[in-house]
Amino acid sequence: MTQTATPRTPGLEGENETWDAVVVGAGPGGLTCGAYLAANGKKVLVLEANQVVGGSTQVFRRAGNKFEFDVGTHYVGECGPGGRMQTALSGLALTERITWLRQRPEGHCQIMIPGTTFQTPTGWDTYLDRLVAAFPEEESGLRRCVTIMRTIAAGERPLLRPFALLRWGVRPITTLMAACGLSADAQAVILAENGDYTWPPHRTPTAMHAGFLHHYLQAGAYYPRGGGQVIGAHLTDVISTHGGQVRTKARVEQILIEDGRAVGVRVRGGEEIRSEVVVSAADFKKTWVELVGDEHLTRRLRRKLKDLEMTLPMFAVYVALDVDLRERDTPPLAWVWPTNDVDGYYREVSAGRCPERMPVGISCPTAKDPEGTHSAPAGYSTLELVSWAPREHAFWNVKTGPADGGSYRRDERYLQLKEELTQRVLDTAELLIPDIRERMVFCEASTPITQERFTLSTDGTCYGIAPLLKNLGPFRPRVTTHIPGLFLAGGSTEHMFGINATIYGGMGTAGAVLGRDLFQEVRDGAVFVDEARLTPVTHDFDPLLASKPSSVIRRPVRRRPRATA
Repeated sequence: MTQTATPRTPGLEGENETWDAVVVGAGPGGLTCGAYLAANGKKVLVLEANQVVGGSTQVFRRAGNKFEFDVGTHYVGECGPGGRMQTALSGLALTERITWLRQRPEGHCQIMIPGTTFQTPTGWDTYLDRLVAAFPEEESGLRRCVTIMRTIAAGERPLLRPFALLRWGVRPITTLMAACGLSADAQAVILAENGDYTWPPHRTPTAMHAGFLHHYLQAGAYYPRGGGQVIGAHLTDVISTHGGQVRTKARVEQILIEDGRAVGVRVRGGEEIRSEVVVSAADFKKTWVELVGDEHLTRRLRRKLKDLEMTLPMFAVYVALDVDLRERDTPPLAWVWPTNDVDGYYREVSAGRCPERMPVGISCPTAKDPEGTHSAPAGYSTLELVSWAPREHAFWNVKTGPADGGSYRRDERYLQLKEELTQRVLDTAELLIPDIRERMVFCEASTPITQERFTLSTDGTCYGIAPLLKNLGPFRPRVTTHIPGLFLAGGSTEHMFGINATIYGGMGTAGAVLGRDLFQEVRDGAVFVDEARLTPVTHDFDPLLASKPSSVIRRPVRRRPRATA
């Protein structure tokens, strides 16, 4: 792929020009929607406030480009043949350009709680067998619990599924596990990976957690070859080679509504861009409250927004080590809990407190993608350590959020809290990598305030609106809205959150705009992209450079040598 990124002068190209569709936000959902629209002949403009496309799938580099870290691409389900990811990418001719690496089929994620280490396998049968092996005295309760979750999520017993949904699916997962008589340790293992949606178990419907487990159990976990940035890079290429345009550093401040219809957007600086259709892949709450405005909301929507809760935000620590962890057979993915009280930790964080002992998800890109050329030099490893922390600005000693222009990065109390939580995260990570501090050559942390700054998300959330019963199934926001010409994409829509769901959902939003069932068309074999028009991928392809269409890259990347046979 070409390695040039010519800066665009805002206002010179596109001003006084009408587009078929303007997409607000270049996360995976917005980019996929834009790509499908462009591939179907629509003149599309995607606007992104950040300087890099990709949303939470983007990467960043440090130490003179020596190390690369994923912001949020850690592991993804349903990426094998016939899965939703491959289906969504196939309609854009991207299945060969974005390839997915299966992670440890024997156990893609290692779960550690005090006294127990558990490998999450592929397949419900194997999952149950391993739970019984870990807790043999609880076999009866485990079989009952897993059978109910499997019935709800996998749809293998269609006659019993409605009963299971009504009896257990709508109730909290903690209620089901308690009814099955499961110990705190067994519950902790079943719940350990729920940091993938950061919501308290006692408020999570069983159907939600069962569906989450099924996402990985049905076909394993995957990671994109080359890191998360390849997603944004190739989706951007589809748009730009099929008559569309992606602009970064272009923050939308208002969706223009005239005579009750969406007719375009206004970006920071005053430029107005007209379009037949507007798709907002921005934060759900801010879309309505800030971009659309109260005068255009229905009474029902106002009530919903008033009580809307977002998933808890992440606290992440990015670490580089001067050792190749593959030589130690360190798992590429792990969730480490220093306590078995999963729900108790969530209760503390939800109350605005951060306990001394923090659970940590550990992701090692250099182990997940051994031939990755940008993650680290040979002999080094990179780690992303993720936990979650209070969302309140007051907790972080921030009066005004960065989305509203507030400054925080030099505040002494903020920096002190950031350092304290970093050390707590490293304490937990030592349970898996005892010498992590001794081998550490780089360390940087990001807070919920950081996430808010770069993604403009409410409360710094990564996953959008909370997975409460009132926000699931038929109650979840549709991609169509009450305002003609305005559509939604992203993790807070009916298609759910997570990389797989938002990409698949982006195709769904494009279908709604076009008035067609793109899901069925693609499943029937439709490919809308002319692959010959896509930019050739060359040996020096840099997905981060390709994801900065409005920036100049002044520092060459340092590439990691590919593994040799």
